[in-house]
Amino acid sequence: MAERIQTIRKPLFASAQTYASNQLSGDLRRRKRVNCEMASLFGLGTPQILAILPNIVNSDNRGNMNVPADLKEKVQRSSRIGRLLYLLDKVAAIGTDVMFANLPDPHALGLRGYVPVHEADDQGNPLDSFLVLFFNDESPPRIAFEVRVAPDRMPEFQTVTPPRDAGQGIATLIRARQIALAALPNYGQPINPVMVPGALNDEDGILVYLLAGTSKPDLAVFGRHFRALIPRNGTEVSYMMPLSKSILEVPTKSEDGHEVEALTVTHLVTEFPLETHVFTSLLIQMPVYVVTNRGLWFVRGDQISFVRDLHSE
Repeated sequence: MAERIQTIRKPLFASAQTYASNQLSGDLRRRKRVNCEMASLFGLGTPQILAILPNIVNSDNRGNMNVPADLKEKVQRSSRIGRLLYLLDKVAAIGTDVMFANLPDPHALGLRGYVPVHEADDQGNPLDSFLVLFFNDESPPRIAFEVRVAPDRMPEFQTVTPPRDAGQGIATLIRARQIALAALPNYGQPINPVMVPGALNDEDGILVYLLAGTSKPDLAVFGRHFRALIPRNGTEVSYMMPLSKSILEVPTKSEDGHEVEALTVTHLVTEFPLETHVFTSLLIQMPVYVVTNRGLWFVRGDQISFVRDLHSE
């Protein structure tokens, strides 16, 4: 059974700019300083992490239907992480669009990459805004620019003069990001990194999702995405897991130019849809049928349903 997915960036917020794929210094492709400090965020237990991450992470997965009991927890995890990936990726896309609009030649300014984070107040309570932090090529990296993104407001661009120290938490995220990118095999696809706490996947460290994208219109990208685990104080990747068997891109329009109602993809890595299937369905705003060796699944945004066992027919 061979595998066979899009990256249409649609606004998450009413005032958001549309996605434009960009590259900077071979690494910056788009994408707060959380007052409670990201180091403490990534050291918290799962319930506390979810309490200060966006509300989109806190759903109870009521939309997951007819899931076999032995896969229910894994499917809920796919829904939860997939929503978070979509949100942080979208915030990063908006922030990078704004950055390029304000900096015609960011490469000349020594920018190296970005980190999207959710803002919180001094007590750790989540705000409705996010920051996309752009770091430079100094050693250690320093924050040179930032873009604040919030619902129903125009994004705010700010130059940090002089560039400030990243702080322990953000520096840890930057290091994990760069370690994962350096270890990634080159498949010729643009890659958008997103970092989340390893605790969301019952692991210790930082998960770096390396999400494949495309600059082509009307194309869904289901792979080749990777999940990497980086120890908090580590210098190497604990593991680098491909989330599909191959590069996987599927047109979202028929040969006559009409948008299809749903996509179908074969998935051979796990018995259930992964967080990247949720991410992609949210991204393209289209349902996806996922065929695994366990049966047929239906993914609509962050909702995952088990349709039927194909082997019993």
